[in-house]
Amino acid sequence: MSAPVSLAPPARLAAARAAPRRGPRASPRPSLASRFHRGSASRARVRIRGPGAARASASASDPDEPARESLEARLAAALAEDTSLAPNPNPIAPPEMPDLMDLAETANLEITPEEAEAWTPKVHGVLRWMAKLNDVDLDTLRTDVELYRDSWRMPLREDEPVDFANREAMFAECKTWEKPFVKVPKVDKKDAPAEAKDTTTDSAPSPAASSPSASPPASASPPATAAGSTPLSPTEDLLGMQFLVGRVIECSKHPDAEKLFVESVDCGEPDGPRTICSGLAPYMTESDLVGKNVVVLANLKPRKMAGIASAGMLLCANDGGVVGEGRRVELLTAPEEATPGERLAWEGSENAPPHGANKVAKKKIWEKVQPELRTNDAREATFGGGARLVSVAGAVTCASLKGGGIS
Repeated sequence: MSAPVSLAPPARLAAARAAPRRGPRASPRPSLASRFHRGSASRARVRIRGPGAARASASASDPDEPARESLEARLAAALAEDTSLAPNPNPIAPPEMPDLMDLAETANLEITPEEAEAWTPKVHGVLRWMAKLNDVDLDTLRTDVELYRDSWRMPLREDEPVDFANREAMFAECKTWEKPFVKVPKVDKKDAPAEAKDTTTDSAPSPAASSPSASPPASASPPATAAGSTPLSPTEDLLGMQFLVGRVIECSKHPDAEKLFVESVDCGEPDGPRTICSGLAPYMTESDLVGKNVVVLANLKPRKMAGIASAGMLLCANDGGVVGEGRRVELLTAPEEATPGERLAWEGSENAPPHGANKVAKKKIWEKVQPELRTNDAREATFGGGARLVSVAGAVTCASLKGGGIS
């Protein structure tokens, strides 16, 4: 529709459309909404407050002001007004009237049942009045009649057309242009200078590394790294991730997903074993998992996998192959002497307090640190080929993959 529609009662809307205005009206009749606003403002104001507080306060009113019809009476009169406008040939069925208690809960507001009962007929009456527009065939309305504010426009500057015909010259001036892409610089550079400094300078043993209480040594041998790689130091993001030793008690196929296992994993928690779903069915059998000391990533938000809530992730090593095309996946395991529930540490560093699950999800912390996890030449789980993931009984390892990713 090309012309705006005035939200006036249907009879007055019909009168306004029927004949052009001959001159400005000295005192235009106020709309139903404005009359209701003035009338209700002088009687009472309802304020949403906390529980136990008074819900309404009467404002000062003029004792000489004549009594006005109730809102319900005025709405009933507006709905009863006749209209000569053409009926809508394809009216839409109006939706059910809303429940104010449900709306208040959705909007995180607190109202009492008394307030909802008092305001429900008012709100429903306004909605029914507005629904009367649905009964009108808007395509038949006249568009040559200027109504109030029809001619008002937002003052804007004149458009300045831009010619993109000479694109080659524009691309030549763009320093980050490289066919067929525009190079966009990284925006998250907060930690980049510190990390670059750590990786380009010869690192001396840190106080945490020389402290006997930093983390229990897995063995006297230094970590084995891939040739030519520079070991990384654990970051604050990594040290706040919670890696627990878990012992798989039961394992079965997911009833609704052939590639998923459903494991019951003892992580030494008072609430009992965790239920974890993992996509390991294409790579191993149930017997390969039961009884193993696995590595559980424990501070992820629980999520449903094919209808079953999964409270964590089992970490595995992989060879980087494509899923379904000979990809190799091996379980990461802690030594048999490790105790279920022990929080694994990164060699040479102290664990930070675990990140909250919401923080991990919102800031995508796991997605940041996971690409740097890999196994070294000794099949041990490391961060960037440097610090190893260890328990008091020894390092976390996989069966055979060297230089594999961890996820």
